[in-house]
Amino acid sequence: MTKEKESVFDLDKDQIVLYNDIYKLITPYIKPDNSDSLLMTSGTLLAIAIQLYTAMYKDDKAIYTILENAKESLPKLRESIENNLKVPTVH
Repeated sequence: MTKEKESVFDLDKDQIVLYNDIYKLITPYIKPDNSDSLLMTSGTLLAIAIQLYTAMYKDDKAIYTILENAKESLPKLRESIENNLKVPTVH
């Protein structure tokens, strides 16, 4: 069974749902007038991601490889951030 791929990140439908759910969850923590809120949120998500990798991989080398590969996606991520990170406007 082939999974249908969508989005700029070539995510399958389950990944898209998870991705969108995470953005909905973190949006209230990102304050337009406080750049530290973005650093805190992204740092927390990065720490959680690394913790999840350590639960799966007992060898740190595998995690280093994943992090090195993640660096290659930086240009694509930077290009799409304006479309994906929607900071709510307070009326």
